[in-house]
Amino acid sequence: MQPDGLPPHAPTGWNTWDFRGFNRLVYLRAGVTEVVVRAAIWDEDHRPTDEVKNRGGLHHAFRWTDVTRLGPHAPLGLPASLEFVAGGTAFRLEASDQRGELRLTVAPLAATSKRVVFQFIAPAGEPLCVDGARLTFAGALVRSRDARPPDDYFVNTDQPFVIGRPGKPATIRVLPASAARRAAGRAPRRAPQPPMLAGGGYLADVPRAMTTAVTWNTLFDARRRLVSSPVSRDWCADWKGVAVWCWDTFMIAAMISIASPELARLNIEAVTAAIDELGMVPNYYFSHGAASKDRSMPCLGSYMIWKTQAARPDTAWLRAIYPRLATWHRWWMKHRDGNGDGLLEWGSDDKPRYQFPQLLQDNPQLQHSAKCAMYESGLDNSPMYDDVPFNEIACTLEMADVGLNSYYAMDCEALARITECLGKPRAAAAYRREYEDVRRRINERLWDEAAGIYCNRHWDGRLSRRWAPTSFFPMIAGVAPPERAERMLSAHLCNLDEFWGEWVIPSIARNDSAFPDNDYWRGRIWGPFNLLVAEGLRRYRFDDVAAQFAEKSLTLFMKNWREDGGVYENYNAVTGQGADVWNAARLYHWGGLLGFVAIQELIDVEPAGWLRIGSQFAPAASIRNVCLGDERYDVTLDDGVRAALNGRVVLACDTRACVRIPLGAQRSTAIDIRASAAGRLSLRGRLASGRAATVNGGPTLMPERTARGDDYAWSE
Repeated sequence: MQPDGLPPHAPTGWNTWDFRGFNRLVYLRAGVTEVVVRAAIWDEDHRPTDEVKNRGGLHHAFRWTDVTRLGPHAPLGLPASLEFVAGGTAFRLEASDQRGELRLTVAPLAATSKRVVFQFIAPAGEPLCVDGARLTFAGALVRSRDARPPDDYFVNTDQPFVIGRPGKPATIRVLPASAARRAAGRAPRRAPQPPMLAGGGYLADVPRAMTTAVTWNTLFDARRRLVSSPVSRDWCADWKGVAVWCWDTFMIAAMISIASPELARLNIEAVTAAIDELGMVPNYYFSHGAASKDRSMPCLGSYMIWKTQAARPDTAWLRAIYPRLATWHRWWMKHRDGNGDGLLEWGSDDKPRYQFPQLLQDNPQLQHSAKCAMYESGLDNSPMYDDVPFNEIACTLEMADVGLNSYYAMDCEALARITECLGKPRAAAAYRREYEDVRRRINERLWDEAAGIYCNRHWDGRLSRRWAPTSFFPMIAGVAPPERAERMLSAHLCNLDEFWGEWVIPSIARNDSAFPDNDYWRGRIWGPFNLLVAEGLRRYRFDDVAAQFAEKSLTLFMKNWREDGGVYENYNAVTGQGADVWNAARLYHWGGLLGFVAIQELIDVEPAGWLRIGSQFAPAASIRNVCLGDERYDVTLDDGVRAALNGRVVLACDTRACVRIPLGAQRSTAIDIRASAAGRLSLRGRLASGRAATVNGGPTLMPERTARGDDYAWSE
């Protein structure tokens, strides 16, 4: 049990839980490993690098570069499938969990002499017991017609195994002892997972591409007893443990929440569980205990959490997680206002001291340096921080950062909404006062009137001329006055010389001298920037630009998915390629944020207090099984807009429209309808509340109340 009462995670069932490889199928019983089965390929012509004189060897240590296509994967278990290459031969792996019994099939996709091998990895030291045709391992019943224990063909491996015939598919079935006992006792089964997210039209295949890089990277930290979806299991394999990065995990939780609210909640619990004695959620932490003790990461956790909760708040869970968020919030002003002016800077502390020798090759000074402060921003090598001094006394960069201060304003606003939901009006009022103070300071100190953009300010008073997408972040929390937002949009965001173009949005302006570097945050496109910029565009009702932005994001994402099955860490802002550099990990979950931005065109929860359905400008599309809390939406966009809630139609509009419905206690707030033509909107069920509406910002429109719900009609 965590100190705040949140329990450790205790999943039961088969899944690809192990960071060591997607080919390791693990059965957990209430969070305890009971059986591990590994699929491998025996190759007589393969000699592993650690072999000296043996002919042949096993292909068993697979990386994402060995995968040619990810298939579907359930959020917290099986079924799952993918295609991979071993020794030049393509194979398909398919796994399912049928009432606790694993059914695992590996099949070659081309003629080969290679053999499928299933190894029994855990519990270590257990033999494979053969009693006639009956096989057991550690009490688990093992069945296979295609693979048998060796009797006339032997391979050198120190784990018990069964082996298939040359060039043939093989299937194994494994029923753990505890699963068999539960089935015999008719114990209550776990609630079924929600139907899988699915798309049509413009969004066809987008949900699978977006979610599989998360679900195939979802792992179980057996030491901390936590489920999380790290950036990539390859990174975890490199670092020899489940690795959780801070802002990555919060954003992925928001994205995956529409497919699996449970997986989103587990990720949020996992990342906040690492909060340290000073109140900081660390930049990273690993299952083997290593963690950054000097730095955190962007404070957007409360915002992303509220995005998952605003439509259907789980107040009991919010009450449990809130103390962690409040503690982290207080840490920032205490530790990152280096010059005491009320604005925040990125930093890296000198205490407590710690050692992590494996990092030294990449970062010779492990803490208390400009490089470490840049790592706190999440923008590891951004040219915004080139030549910015690090103040060793303040432990921060000598530059107030517009991105960080915008995150902090977002945090204030989200915490105000969370505490209001929890019945804490005094706390909500305090967060709102703090929000107003930060908002005022950003507008007074970080706005460049001559250039018409928000930017960083050096401690010596100079405004930075190096602009990144962070310049648009004041829009996310409503900090920017409307006239400033419009000016930034026309002069900078939609400027082809700066941030617009075929592929968006570059991590530094195109006319910056560092843009041609095409190296990580020096010019490449990143999913998190696209998500955050889109959040601001939609808050300010720049729906036409937001739709173009979403379409560009999706085109980039699906271009790479269709070409090579990649969901990339970052992308080339000139060519749109993800695979053109070494440091763009191939199956890295937040590449899927580019697809999430497009799905949000049809349905989204805006943390400022709106459920938004439909679009005036997006291509025709549909999205099904969108989870908002414990409810499920289906939305279709064609010549009009239709939405169903739990299978029943709740919204129907006979023309293209974007409908924003107020959430929570905003009883006096009108529904906001944006439409390009005359039309009629019908709201049914819970969406029919008798509220007034405005169309294109015009006069208030009252509904016609009927037995079925509310009808609104307007002319051009």
